[in-house]
Amino acid sequence: MKLISYALAILAIAAAGFTGWTAKDNYSKEVVKRDGLIQENKNLTKSNNVKEGEKTAADSAKDLALDEESKAKAELEAAKSKATELANTLDSVSGDLEVAAAEKKKIDASMDALRGKFPGIELEEVPRVVKDMETSQKKLVGEEQDASLVKKRLEEDIAKNLAESSRIVEKINQSIKRVEGNTFQATIVAVDNDWNFVVIGAGEKSGLTGESRLLIQRDGRLLGKLLISKLEPNTAVADVEPGSLRNGVVLQAGDQVILESVSAN
Repeated sequence: MKLISYALAILAIAAAGFTGWTAKDNYSKEVVKRDGLIQENKNLTKSNNVKEGEKTAADSAKDLALDEESKAKAELEAAKSKATELANTLDSVSGDLEVAAAEKKKIDASMDALRGKFPGIELEEVPRVVKDMETSQKKLVGEEQDASLVKKRLEEDIAKNLAESSRIVEKINQSIKRVEGNTFQATIVAVDNDWNFVVIGAGEKSGLTGESRLLIQRDGRLLGKLLISKLEPNTAVADVEPGSLRNGVVLQAGDQVILESVSAN
């Protein structure tokens, strides 16, 4: 019985050892498997990271390609626009060249005409000759204008003189008519040159009134004018009208007086 117990114990120990060894072996396998899975996971992660990097690089390359394409299109459009502008400029320059050629023909024709007008004169001297001619022309025009101005002034002076002559003649004619129709005549019998009045040897009986205006004469020459200030039957006192007496004239007894206006008589 005891022997059986030992045998069973040995079997149990053996079974336990086998079980432990088996568990250890399984554990080792699981550890190896786990490590393999971990490594595989690391490899997958690394592969994924590489692929992500490649994808990012591909996206960047794609964006760069799109940018380059846009730039290329923009440069192409700019080149087309520049080509159009250059073509237009070329057309304009061609037109300008044609105009310049036409102008050159005109200039050549003008130079030939100048050579014909100024034979024996070098073209370099033509501006000087033309300037001299212009100066002479201006001088002649100035002289003509001066002559016209002098003529105009003379005509104006003649017109003024004629008008003044007509006025003087009219005044003389009026004086003649007044004298011819003036039957009144008297003599100054006394003079006070300090107080500018005279005494006339005629009065109311001769037809004078307080409104009578008199002219002073000497040898037929008008000396001044008088205004009646006091009237008597045979005499009258008259004041010299201010501003009417000729310069340098001194009235004296014996000077004659007549009526300025016959209607006042």
